[in-house]
Amino acid sequence: MGNMVHKRMRSISAAALLAMTAGCSWMPWGEKEDPTILPFKTIQSGSYQGFLKNWDDTRTPVFCALIRSRAQWDELMQPAATMGDRRPAGPPAAYFQTKQYLLVARVMQAPDAAERPHVFTPLSVTLRQGVLRVNYLYRAPASGASYQVKDYMMLAIPKERYTTGPVVFQENDRRVCELH
Repeated sequence: MGNMVHKRMRSISAAALLAMTAGCSWMPWGEKEDPTILPFKTIQSGSYQGFLKNWDDTRTPVFCALIRSRAQWDELMQPAATMGDRRPAGPPAAYFQTKQYLLVARVMQAPDAAERPHVFTPLSVTLRQGVLRVNYLYRAPASGASYQVKDYMMLAIPKERYTTGPVVFQENDRRVCELH
């Protein structure tokens, strides 16, 4: 009887091993990376000590930019030094040797603390047929605040993966900006 239990356990173990091996082809780490999907990192709008400079939001309600150098950063961003704040005014120039920023901004009713992280939600950054496409969700704040703010979503992407061509920003599956 003990021999029969031992054989049965071996066959169950063998069947489990076979099932796991067959399932490995479905596991994500077994697939090759899709070269059309770019990795990105979200940079919170309060990460640096400064703010986005003004633009004509009546003519351009959604402001978009690709920032590839510290000089371009300085054209768009305004440092705002305050006592005791140790955040940098922006990324160091060396950062732009390997990374670049995609930026989308709006003037909006001030969000409350709970809804602020959900105003802009990045979905994907893809590169297909020479067009870089940034797809994100925008949810207008419903805080009831009596004042407006400029807020933005900034995504860091690798510089070697995108070098030139149009950039399309899609908000809630609708094209809102195109850079050439």
